Amino acid sequence: MNDCIFCKLVRKEMPSKIVYEDDTCVAFLDVMPRSKGMCLVVPKEHYTFFDENFDTSSKAFDAALIVGEKIKKALDPLTVFFSIIQAQVPHFHIRVYPVYEDQIPLGENQPIETNEGELTELATKIKSVDVDWEPKKKEVVEVIKEVPVKKKEPEPKEKSGEEKSENKEEEKKRQDNKDFWRKRDWEMA
Repeated sequence: MNDCIFCKLVRKEMPSKIVYEDDTCVAFLDVMPRSKGMCLVVPKEHYTFFDENFDTSSKAFDAALIVGEKIKKALDPLTVFFSIIQAQVPHFHIRVYPVYEDQIPLGENQPIETNEGELTELATKIKSVDVDWEPKKKEVVEVIKEVPVKKKEPEPKEKSGEEKSENKEEEKKRQDNKDFWRKRDWEMA
C-alpha cells in the first residue's frame, strides 16, 4: 500500500529509529510513546489483521519477544507489555511497552514527551543488546474455515399400536382438562 505510513517506514522512505530487523519484520521506536522506549513491531508485508497471514503474524510475535527482551536488558523496566490494537494505521503491528514505576502505558494516556536526541540514544541502547534466543522453525499449518452444516431432521417414525393408544389417552386428558375449565368459567360467570 503506497500511502501507508508503516509501509513507508519499512521501505525506509521515511526516517525511523530501528531497533530490530529481520527478513519479515522491522521494529522501531514509537515517536509518540506511552512509555520510554515503546516500540512497534511491523511486518514488512502490508495487511491489517493477524489472521490474514498467520505465518507472518507468528514471525512478528517472535520478533516482538526479541524486542521485549532487548528493552528489558537495555532499559531495565519493571516489565514489558505487548498489545495488538487496531489503531490509526491500518497495518498489522505489535506494540511493545516498557513499564516503569512512574509510567504505566495505557492506550488512553497521553504520549510522553521525547525528542530526537533521546530517541536516538534509546534506539542505540536497545539495538546494541544481543538476545540469546532464536525462534524455532515452525511448520506451516493451513487454516481451514469451518462451514456450518445443517443437521437433517429425523423423519417421523411409524408409531406402534401401543404408542398410538398412549397418545390418544394423553389427548383425551388434555381435552377433558380444557372442558373442565370452560365449564367452571361458565358456572362462575
